[in-house]
Amino acid sequence: MKNMGYLGPKGSFSEEAIHLFIATHPEFNETQPALIPFPTIPRLLIACNEQEVDWAFVPLENSTEGQVGVTMDTLGQTEHLFITHEFIHPIDQCLLAHEPMPLEQIERVYSHEQAIGQCRDFLGKHLPHAEQLTCLSTAEAAHKISSIRENWAAIGPRRAAHLYNLHLLQECIQDVTLNATRFVLVGHSLAEMSGGEDKTSLLIMAENMPGSLYHILGEFDKLHINLSRIESRPSRRQLGEYVFFVDVDGYVFAPPIQDVLWAFKEKNIYVKLLGSYPKAHT
Repeated sequence: MKNMGYLGPKGSFSEEAIHLFIATHPEFNETQPALIPFPTIPRLLIACNEQEVDWAFVPLENSTEGQVGVTMDTLGQTEHLFITHEFIHPIDQCLLAHEPMPLEQIERVYSHEQAIGQCRDFLGKHLPHAEQLTCLSTAEAAHKISSIRENWAAIGPRRAAHLYNLHLLQECIQDVTLNATRFVLVGHSLAEMSGGEDKTSLLIMAENMPGSLYHILGEFDKLHINLSRIESRPSRRQLGEYVFFVDVDGYVFAPPIQDVLWAFKEKNIYVKLLGSYPKAHT
């Protein structure tokens, strides 16, 4: 049986999303993979890179808080992984506690940094007095407050309340109602062209000199290739040096994208293919 890793433990948004992902993708329905929780995203992606798991299901970006930097950084450092699918999952954040209590009595709020960021306005308005502490996942935060009888709360999914016997103090506390996270499935081989709309993800390293990003973007413009996303991250080699994560419309072996990649090669611009896969539709 093949296996698929995700950011655990049980009750995380990643676990909630991975079940829906599998249910909506027939290729995983006949022989469902074993689901294996991992404590952190880097450990999960490294385990996949070393073939300890067949696939890794990880969050890449959120519509409210933006990029999940640790996912992008680790994908940039691995050598044998490709994004094969993307999946958009709506995120409703809930305030959880071990028993009903007024909000003014809450002394601490635990959650993943992304969840805290997605609820910044709610926390500032209703819990300005509460200390905010980060955990490796929303599920870990829920588990933490379930075992200690203090005036502590956690931010996480409804499912975590059920799993850890917690009370829902308030639902849908995220600042943006239409809050969603883009997850990607990462494997060891490049996905085939879907026959529909595809997307290609690239990591590009530009020289630290005037106009370098302009020239990179110009190559896509020349061939009328649409960029649907561009994000920068530190290269981790020296201060002031950045790499760019780019999503473009089309499959990697389509002639226009091949022409762009050839142009980059001639200009000694480093490019890493992160994957080419079917577009997810919201």
